[in-house]
Amino acid sequence: MTQSRVLFFGLAVTYLGGVVVQFFLAGLGAFAATGYDPHRALGLILALLSLVLVVLAFVGKVPRTLLGFALLLLGLNVLQAILVQIDVREVAALHVVNALAIVYVALQIVERSRRYLVSKLAA
Repeated sequence: MTQSRVLFFGLAVTYLGGVVVQFFLAGLGAFAATGYDPHRALGLILALLSLVLVVLAFVGKVPRTLLGFALLLLGLNVLQAILVQIDVREVAALHVVNALAIVYVALQIVERSRRYLVSKLAA
């Protein structure tokens, strides 16, 4: 169980770092330095990582709050994929706002899982 919790924390940190890279790739696409293909590819990887986080949360038996945040992160990733497909520009633009929510939730997961892991290792 402890290994799952350590993996959960490590994956959460990796995910958060990936989100920072994702913003950079979106900027490259927006300023025509590259296309959006790298942004799309990393988005898919991040969505899969959010699913793995949920699985690790169940396996590691993390607190309900952390499990809730992991499920929320997965839901926000699904919403992210849906928003980018919508033809109404004003609605599709929520893709960026949703990305900010993803950053917040990912940061909460990192901080809370770090505290939880430290408390368990100290016990």
